[in-house]
Parts: sequence; structure tokens; C-alpha cells
Amino acid sequence: MKWFLDTNVPVAACVAEHEHHARALPLVESVHQAKAEGFISAHSLLETYSILTRLPRSPRISPSQAATLVQENVINHFTVVALTAKEYGELAARLGRNSIIGGQAYDALHLECAEKCGAEQIYTFNVRHFAGLAAHLSEKIVAP
Repeated sequence: MKWFLDTNVPVAACVAEHEHHARALPLVESVHQAKAEGFISAHSLLETYSILTRLPRSPRISPSQAATLVQENVINHFTVVALTAKEYGELAARLGRNSIIGGQAYDALHLECAEKCGAEQIYTFNVRHFAGLAAHLSEKIVAP
């Protein structure tokens, strides 16, 4: 089974105090145990790092801790999916034609990567936003 994870899933899995930790951790562990094939967008790698370093918690997660969490939990176990320059251009043009604005562009990027890898399930805590951008994928888009 090919699973694509939105950024919010590995973030929740890495932080025990996160409200969705108990729902996200089993997915990440399943990929670690090779029970599923895990995919994540290249954008999510840096986004996960960025979010981990700015979470409002005490003590804060240090940059080196965040880098280690990303390496050990994501990079070592997930296939990273990236778009080519041409695919980015095509996505930007499509976003413009469809009047997609702001942060929705990043959701669309994740969905494009999910399609590119042939994901059978797309996990996110933003199901409504994702499904609104890709109705043809709505049956694959689920919350952990």
C-alpha cells in the first residue's frame, strides 16, 4: 500500500504533546516497519523542520533536534517526491486558471506529488481543504 503523508502528519507523529500524536504515530510507525510504503513531498521535509522549530512548546525543539527528528522519522523511511521545473510551471499555470490562492498552492503541490507517486491513500488533517482542491482524489484523502 502506498501512503502519502501531508506535512501535518509527521509533525504530529514527532511531538508527543501534539493533539493528533496518537492518530499520526501509528501511520509513521507502519512505514518504519515496512507495513506500508511511505511518500512525502520534498516541500514537506523543510516544512516539517520549520514547524518543529517554531512550535509553541517549552522547551522549544532546537534546530539540531528538529533536523534529527526529520532525518530519523522521515528521510530514513519515506520516499521523497519532487516535481520537475516543468511540472512546477504547469502546476502554477493550473492554479492561476483555477483561481487558487495563498496557502492552498502548497496543498495543491502536495496533492500533485501524491498523484506523481501513485499514492493509494493520502493522509492529512486537512481533508476538506485537500478534497476541495482535488475532487478526483477525494476517496483517497483521509485523516489518520
